[in-house]
Amino acid sequence: MNFTQLRCFIYVADNLSFTIAAQKLNFSQPAISKNINDLEKELRTKLLVRNPHRIALTVDGKYFYNVALNILKEKDAALVNIKNAHKKRSFRDVNIGLDYSPFESTILTPFLRQFESDSFNFKVNYLGDYVSQLADGKIDIALVSSDIIKAAPEIGFKKLLDGKFWVVCNQSSAYQFKNPVAISDLKNIKLLVPFTDQSYPSIFKLNQILYQKFSAQNIKAIDNYFLMVNYVKASDSMAAILPSFTVNYQQAGLKYYRLDYQDNFSYGMAYLMGRKNEPIILKTMKSMEKIISNIR
Repeated sequence: MNFTQLRCFIYVADNLSFTIAAQKLNFSQPAISKNINDLEKELRTKLLVRNPHRIALTVDGKYFYNVALNILKEKDAALVNIKNAHKKRSFRDVNIGLDYSPFESTILTPFLRQFESDSFNFKVNYLGDYVSQLADGKIDIALVSSDIIKAAPEIGFKKLLDGKFWVVCNQSSAYQFKNPVAISDLKNIKLLVPFTDQSYPSIFKLNQILYQKFSAQNIKAIDNYFLMVNYVKASDSMAAILPSFTVNYQQAGLKYYRLDYQDNFSYGMAYLMGRKNEPIILKTMKSMEKIISNIR
C-alpha cells in the first residue's frame, strides 16, 4: 500500500469517475485503475462497484475511504511540519491558488499593484486540489470557497465575502424576476450552472436540487465562469446561476438577482495554520480585505 494508491482511491470516490480522477491527478485512466486494483488486492476486498454507467463505494469502500483520508491528512501535516522545521523561508516568490473568474480578475490587478515596490513575485496557479497543494508547499495561499477546505483542520481560513448565489441574465432579456428569486421562478427557463463535482459541495448540492426540480434538458453545465457570462450576454433566452465569488457586478449589459437559497459557505483566503502569523500571510490578508470591501 502506498500514498499514490490511497490518493487515486479518494479521487475516484469523491468524483465517482475514473476519468475525472485521472484528469485531476494528471494520470492516465489505466494508471488509476491499476493503483486501485493493487490496493484492493492487498486489502483482499472490493472497494468500488464498477458498472458501465455507475461507480459506487462498497461497504468496505465507505469504511476505508475515511481511513485513507486520515492517513493522507497525517502524511501531509507531517511533511509540512518537517519542511517548516528545516527550511528558511524566502518570500521572493508567493504562489497563489485560485479558480480564476470574472470577479477574481477584477481584484488581481489592484492586489498586485500594492506589491510592485516590494521584492515579492506573485505567481498565480490555477489549481483545484487546494488542501494537498497547501500542505505540500506548492502554494502559499488559496482564494477558495470555505466548503472546500472546512474538513481540513490544518488549514486556516479568513472570510472575505459571504457565500450567496446570483441569477444573471442579459440586460435586454424579457426576464423580470423578483429580488430575491425563488428557485420555483426559474421553471421552464434555460439555465446555465457551473460544472462541478463533490469537491465543491455548495455548488454541487444546488446543482442536484435544480436537476431534481427541473428538466435536465433545461440545464446546461459549463466548466468556465467566463464562458457562462459570455453565453448569457449573447442570448436573451437564458440565465446563469453563479456563486457570489465569481460575479463581476461592474460588467455592463447584465442584470443580477439574488437567488433565494441559503447554504453555509463563504469565500476567502486559505493558508496553513502553522503560517498564520507570517508577515506575508498577514499582509496579503489585509490587502485582500481592503480591495474586496471597496469593490463590494
